[in-house]
Amino acid sequence: MRIFLFLGILLIFFGCQNEKKIKTQETTPIIQLDSLSKEKADLDLLKLSIEAEKSLESFDDFQNLRSFVTTLRNANPFFVNKHVDSIDLLVSTFKENLSEDLNTNTINSRIRVLSTETGLLKLIAEKKKQDPKKVMEANTRLIKAYNSLIIQLNELSLAIPENIEKELLREIDIQDN
Repeated sequence: MRIFLFLGILLIFFGCQNEKKIKTQETTPIIQLDSLSKEKADLDLLKLSIEAEKSLESFDDFQNLRSFVTTLRNANPFFVNKHVDSIDLLVSTFKENLSEDLNTNTINSRIRVLSTETGLLKLIAEKKKQDPKKVMEANTRLIKAYNSLIIQLNELSLAIPENIEKELLREIDIQDN
């Protein structure tokens, strides 16, 4: 008699365990990214100053990065998710081929932020269950990091080079004497 009672309790216990597993599997919907979505980033891209544009016009890696970020700005979550490896590669290539005059701490820090944002976007893209809102939020942060790089490039192009500054200081000293 005790054996039957014990077996009955075990069957009820394991039966309830199976029901809970089935219920949790049914309640988690799988969100798929829609390739026809018209959602895009709301953030505008900043433009380079005339001086910065002239100095960067022959730098193909920057031109490729700029055109792809422009594409990502107008892209939906499906496209962003599909091409996240490309933006990561473009940022790495830009960083590796940085010229001597652009290789400053401020530019390097902006590139690191841009690289971090592409890495975060890449992590979101690798998930099995992707949320389109999270993809677009990461895309917006990437565009903000790009805009920060543009601001720094504009400031760098407007800065007075050291040699010119030294000459101006010498002229002022000569005039004062």
